[in-house]
Amino acid sequence: MISFLKKTISGLSKTRSRLSNLFAGYSGKSILDESDLEQLEEALLAADIGWELTENILEILKKPDKQAVNREERFQNSVEEYLEDVDKPRDLKKVILLAGINGTGKTTSAAKLGGYYTSLGESVSLVAADTYRAAAVEQIRIWAERLSLQLTANEKSADPASVAYDGVSSGLNKGLDRIIVDTSGRVHNAPNLMKELEKIYRVVLKLTDEVDVLMTIDANTGQNGLQQVREFSKYIPLTGIILTKMDGTARGGIAIQIMKELNLPVYFMGVGEQAQDLVPFDLESYIKGLIITEKESINEE
Repeated sequence: MISFLKKTISGLSKTRSRLSNLFAGYSGKSILDESDLEQLEEALLAADIGWELTENILEILKKPDKQAVNREERFQNSVEEYLEDVDKPRDLKKVILLAGINGTGKTTSAAKLGGYYTSLGESVSLVAADTYRAAAVEQIRIWAERLSLQLTANEKSADPASVAYDGVSSGLNKGLDRIIVDTSGRVHNAPNLMKELEKIYRVVLKLTDEVDVLMTIDANTGQNGLQQVREFSKYIPLTGIILTKMDGTARGGIAIQIMKELNLPVYFMGVGEQAQDLVPFDLESYIKGLIITEKESINEE
């Protein structure tokens, strides 16, 4: 099985492409000139790493480097220090509610999350509480069959809170290890839909306080993703983030901004279309994935 490190590094290939080439070009240079620093600044900002951290990295890397080859390590240390005070992922609770706007890969992430916990030997049920999108139940049903997951769905009900209640209640009564609730995609500027999400969360809390909420963010959205999180947080308490479509973006640095500005941990990254392409977020692997190549990662295992 391909390791999570290799999957993380592979998934960050578009984000890393320019940065890794720049660092490779610095080999043997004791001092970076102004042109080097300008190119690095452009690459860091293009990757959505953010102004503050970009300035920190430039200040550190512009200092003379007698060994020259340690710039990658200094880069990694800079990011780690920048994020040392942010909340880190913890073990998630029994019930995981997924939320997010339309098109962020929420339903697919719910299924892949179920597959991940199944691979750990846990008993898992999916709850299809997306009652708006016509193909949502069929989509998650196909995934459930593919991954041998239990599924609770009610295609006759238009009340997502009722479906969520029934599904979570059933899972709790069966003594399942993990219950994952998929909800409808909704835009944060539609108050009625957001209040409905709040109701789903409130209804599930009546059954158990073992509830976490993960929000799916499309990594391509950049700063818009930060605003989405802020708006959703007004209605439900977010535990953390699933960053989807990381393999399709050159802006994978957004994870850093989410963790720093919002103090929300990233729990998982979507790095491909296969069932196993939802990987637990590991900060060390992520930082390495920003600058080292897949070939270099072989020596890291």
